[in-house]
Amino acid sequence: MEVHPHRLFVTLVAFTLWASSDTSRAVVLDWSTVTWPAGSLNNSYHVDPSVPGNNLTVDVSGNTSQLLPSFSPPNAQTPVVSQTFQGGFGSPQNSLELRVDFSNQSQFVTVTISFAASYTSGVNNLSLTLFDIDNQGTYQDEIRSITALSTDGVTQIAPTISGLGSAVSLTGVGLNQTLDGIANCPDTGAGSGDGNATITFGATPIQSITFTYGSGSATQADPTTQKIGIYNLIYSVVPIPEINPTLASALVCLLAATFAHVRRRPVK
Repeated sequence: MEVHPHRLFVTLVAFTLWASSDTSRAVVLDWSTVTWPAGSLNNSYHVDPSVPGNNLTVDVSGNTSQLLPSFSPPNAQTPVVSQTFQGGFGSPQNSLELRVDFSNQSQFVTVTISFAASYTSGVNNLSLTLFDIDNQGTYQDEIRSITALSTDGVTQIAPTISGLGSAVSLTGVGLNQTLDGIANCPDTGAGSGDGNATITFGATPIQSITFTYGSGSATQADPTTQKIGIYNLIYSVVPIPEINPTLASALVCLLAATFAHVRRRPVK
């Protein structure tokens, strides 16, 4: 069977791009290796050695005047990295603590994590775990409006939520998923993982994620103080296809030979 030279050209180019593409790589924002000035609401971090400059920014907005000092000594103003929560691990873990005293159920703070424009193809496979989503009757932790923004700057992407502890319930679907505390969860020790929930976004490239932390309806009108921890963030960098010089040279030689053969074919 004769292969048309144009089809062969397309096939060879596609193979070269596939064979020479960067593989994705995992990056971690580890709260034990970075600093968050106590009480600050916006910080940027360089966590990806292969990409210069700051790679991501964490921003806290909304009713930020309701933020309180940490539950743990030295009781620094939150947001702050603390070891208030153990999250079911063998010992307390560094996490970004948010402690609030909302005046009513309509108040909230919003956490947005944005990735640098230097990630020209975006990031994907993002995962983060929240600690201590619980309910003590006088308050009910609620995580809602959990979305990612596609690299097109328009499309919202729904999360996949897993790893729910026994103190957490999940309601809703798609872009309307909500996490509510339904029982008390200890900050540390046995049962400290009962308030965990893991939020992930899949293979679709994204440029940011956001969620809102508030108080659910199963609480008193003026909730008492409540708190959660944001554990380490893991994500993958979407690779940019790059033609390997060796493969490109081989492609050029093969194409030249192919078209030379085509030109030498006798006219029938």
